Amino acid sequence: MATKKPQARRVRSKRRRITPRRWLPFVALVAIAADAFVVERSLTDEAAPSNVVNLASTRLPVATESAALSTAWYCSGGTAMGEDGKAELSVVIANAAAAPTTADVTVVDDDGGEESTTIGVPAYGRTRVTASEVLKAEWVGMTVEVLGGEIAVEREVVGPNGYDVSPCSSHAATEWFVPSGSTVIGAEEYLLLYNPFPAATSVDITFATDEGALAPRPLQGLTVAGRSVRLVPTDSLPARRAEISTHVQVRSGRLVVDRLQIYDGSGDAMGSDGDDAVTSPPPRGLASSSAIPQASLTWVFPQGRNDQEVRNQVALYNPGTNTAEVDVIVTFEDPARMPEVEPVAVTIPPGEQRLVDLTDVVGIENGLDYTIGLVSFGIDGAPAQPVVAELLTFNWLRELSPQPPPDGEAGGEQPPSDDVDELPPDDGDSTGDGAPPEELAGVEFVPGFSVVPGAPVAASEWILPSRGGTPTRGANVVVANPSLTTVEVTVEAVVGGRRQAVEGATVKIPPRDRRSLNLTTIGPSAALVISADGAVVVQATSVSTAGLGSSGALASPLPDAVMVLPPLR
Repeated sequence: MATKKPQARRVRSKRRRITPRRWLPFVALVAIAADAFVVERSLTDEAAPSNVVNLASTRLPVATESAALSTAWYCSGGTAMGEDGKAELSVVIANAAAAPTTADVTVVDDDGGEESTTIGVPAYGRTRVTASEVLKAEWVGMTVEVLGGEIAVEREVVGPNGYDVSPCSSHAATEWFVPSGSTVIGAEEYLLLYNPFPAATSVDITFATDEGALAPRPLQGLTVAGRSVRLVPTDSLPARRAEISTHVQVRSGRLVVDRLQIYDGSGDAMGSDGDDAVTSPPPRGLASSSAIPQASLTWVFPQGRNDQEVRNQVALYNPGTNTAEVDVIVTFEDPARMPEVEPVAVTIPPGEQRLVDLTDVVGIENGLDYTIGLVSFGIDGAPAQPVVAELLTFNWLRELSPQPPPDGEAGGEQPPSDDVDELPPDDGDSTGDGAPPEELAGVEFVPGFSVVPGAPVAASEWILPSRGGTPTRGANVVVANPSLTTVEVTVEAVVGGRRQAVEGATVKIPPRDRRSLNLTTIGPSAALVISADGAVVVQATSVSTAGLGSSGALASPLPDAVMVLPPLR
């Protein structure tokens, strides 16, 4: 495979402005449905907002449907060492139904160890299970089997370099993709293969990097024992590569793939030389999330913002046999008042990856919130090639009012309590071992890093097991409306045995726009149900206000609410 990539740009290479292409209209974002998605039925009523999606073909992390008898969720991507782990794993089980239920939680390791526990999940409430309290091991996988419907399960990991919150997988699959990864100085990538089933399986793993493709021999036919989690040997990963995409193909059976990416702050500053260069301090933070089991022609990321303290990058991987022509479309909040940003043109040959740094895009003003849409399309009669996509966000927020750790507690990120997702602040050097650039010297920074897989579909109802805000975390929930009609969004808080509307959170969102929800009236321990009278995408973000770390993740849609928008007439 040729390694020359004329339109690619490495994260730390010489900075240049990305040349945009005259773009397909934004309607393509909502008009094109991925080839991989099967439309189950077409709504003939012209007033109906969308088409219903057959979820068997998408394998998205989705909440349990109301009529479900039981559902299994799969969570790995973390450690269970107690205080010494890189990313201590716990799960939060949220119940948005009126009836209490139970959950069987099984924790397995990579050495044949297995322990289980059964816990109650209250009606209109939630429960947390910490992996190390069930089974201590370096790397673990957790299966959560829940009776009843309207359930969502998310993982949370905390460690010396930050924290992350993201949905667990609700499906095992035969193929998985990880669009982003890095093993440069100061960066560690861990790939976890979780086999929750009795029979052993094996996988073939290949990589696309910024310096070419790799298929390490030890990773072909790699065995994963039944009911175990296996760490892909780190010495088999591409070494010292800034951009890595991963493809895991299961030879028989199914499994779940999770990725943990850590930056410890000791690497190089991000940016480059030049008159208009934007330089950022070395990254520090961690992200733990499920791999992506399906390629798509369209992806939506509700939340983005360029700033001196924020850097966004879109990671794209083409797993197919045709060249992918992709437009990266940036739309500001209240787009009628803002100048149009021409989409960024990205050409991705088969089996290759690209990284688009939105700091480089002409027309994106700092301090303005935006939504990102990706559309892959065919040209000159060629078919459109599905791709996979993630949004990487690096934060260096200024610490305006540092808070000391609570009396009697050490600094650094600690596992949260069962009742409130609160993390004590970090009392160490918030920039890690790496020094910030000269022009940023003397500024106190609170670093963080997050990865958000894109949404290939929309939905009219979403569940967030935790809104993310605590006394030491600032949280935000964003709803994007990619359709051509105005939608009304309402929010219910699920907490303390009640499910009630959140006052002041109802909002109307114009076509192709987005809004942040007003959640100031609810406490941090609430789960949320976000409903709309049309197709929307929901993302939650949080950033530490007193320690380090940040998180970004999509909510979990209810399966009978998932939809794609029909083509425009």
